[in-house]
Amino acid sequence: MFSRLTPQHRAYAPPVHGLLGKVFRELGHDVTMLSTALPGGGGQVQETDHATIHFLSGTTPGSLDDRFWRASARTFDDLHRQGPFDLVFGRGAATWGFHHLSSAAGRLPVIAHEGTYPLWLHQLERRLPGQAAALARPLALLRLPLDRRYRDCLQRASVVVCNSPALARALRRVYWWNPPNTDYIPYGFDLEPWPATSGDAPPEDPPRIVFVGRLTTDKGALDFIDILARLRHPTAVIEAIGPVSDKLAGRLMALAKEKGMSDRFLMPGPERNENLPMRLRGARAFLFPSTHPEGLSKSVMEAMAGSLPVIAYRIPGMDVLVKNDVTGWLVAPGDTAAMAERLDRLLSDPSLAKRTGQTARQRLDQDFSPAAASARWVNLLTDVVGKT
Repeated sequence: MFSRLTPQHRAYAPPVHGLLGKVFRELGHDVTMLSTALPGGGGQVQETDHATIHFLSGTTPGSLDDRFWRASARTFDDLHRQGPFDLVFGRGAATWGFHHLSSAAGRLPVIAHEGTYPLWLHQLERRLPGQAAALARPLALLRLPLDRRYRDCLQRASVVVCNSPALARALRRVYWWNPPNTDYIPYGFDLEPWPATSGDAPPEDPPRIVFVGRLTTDKGALDFIDILARLRHPTAVIEAIGPVSDKLAGRLMALAKEKGMSDRFLMPGPERNENLPMRLRGARAFLFPSTHPEGLSKSVMEAMAGSLPVIAYRIPGMDVLVKNDVTGWLVAPGDTAAMAERLDRLLSDPSLAKRTGQTARQRLDQDFSPAAASARWVNLLTDVVGKT
């Protein structure tokens, strides 16, 4: 299907996400990436399966600053003279140097990509939801000097592609006086490593509830113990898979011991991605009490791939994956009693857990497959380049 995208376009991406670079290459684009210098210093050119990467000498590894913006604009102009580009792509403030220092600025379309909520925007959305959004305007004005370059890149872009509809709406709302043109394209999730029979595994006894991710306070780590203590089911186990600091691990185990839950709260540590399908197999549900900024949560998508119903907090971006009574349940942030109630419902009705989990996997396959995501990118890229 990718061969139908003609003519092939040459895209410049300062520094583009590797996964999207691979998608662009598969769609027939010639991708060049400009990135900050390697940690060892100096610059070099590397060929990968998704892009030609130019590491810019004289820049600070991992830092977008004046040196990067000057070097990226200068290198872009040199490469553009050798072989003209058709498209510029970037995240955050990566394209600020192109917009202000390149001789091609204003003559090439720019696509910006936002994959996660900026922390400040997420906090603003949490404090002022729904109809109170108009009150965000004075707070946004206070922030203007801090995000000038980021805002400039969004507002100058032909389109800002977000991986959740909630983020696309939030960016338009917070910059209401000159809202960026936003669109929504999710990441594609490959179901091949996840067997379709995951949901057919016999329920474990005692029933196991799983979480996958970093164990931090903003990922809801402290809520696990309270949720567990509120469950009516006397033997259910919560298994929190992921890295955790020694300090927080000690705090969690002390809290579990205080509540009499030491043998029912497990922290086995991180797990390799390729082992997750088997680790999630047989679990009854996936618990995700995170209030951390989430654009499109990979952990939740992995749970859906494993045919698990998801119970999560209702934070911006989560509703694109979790649909109440369909693929899982969303509850108000911090409402551990409501989370425990939903879990008790699943623990007392294994057929409901299985049915909801299977629906979650079907929805992932239908709406978030690599083919579905690629088709949306084809339409968007063809439209953007065709308008120049």
